[in-house]
Amino acid sequence: MSGLTDPTMSILGQALDGLTARQAAITSNLANIDTPNYQAVTVDFETTLQRELASVSTSPGNALGPSSGPSADMAMETNDPRQYSSVDSVADGSSAAVGTANENTRNDGNKVDLETEMTALTQTQLQYEAASRLITGKFAQLYTVLGGH
Repeated sequence: MSGLTDPTMSILGQALDGLTARQAAITSNLANIDTPNYQAVTVDFETTLQRELASVSTSPGNALGPSSGPSADMAMETNDPRQYSSVDSVADGSSAAVGTANENTRNDGNKVDLETEMTALTQTQLQYEAASRLITGKFAQLYTVLGGH
């Protein structure tokens, strides 16, 4: 690890890479919306990112959050299966996976759903912007520490 980055910067960088791959998959799906028998694809990088977060949170001297105590066991409550689940709900620890997405098939065999893809694209853009802002904030802290105004 470089002296200018910390585990948080590394994880945010990996998140940006995964979000970029997801956006490429979504745009490919949208470009092939009228292609007969096209199978929509998804990119799942969160499982790899969660595994990385778990390894960092068990390392001594990190500042990613509590690994014990009441805050460590706090899970996000969901009321609907379509809501985001908590970090611990990821079952498998595989790397960034590309798989088929929508099981709805049109008469021509195409499995791309415009509403699903546009929702995923918007969500991905928002997540990318959030991660970018966090990285910008980390660099601003570093700049301040190094004597910037």
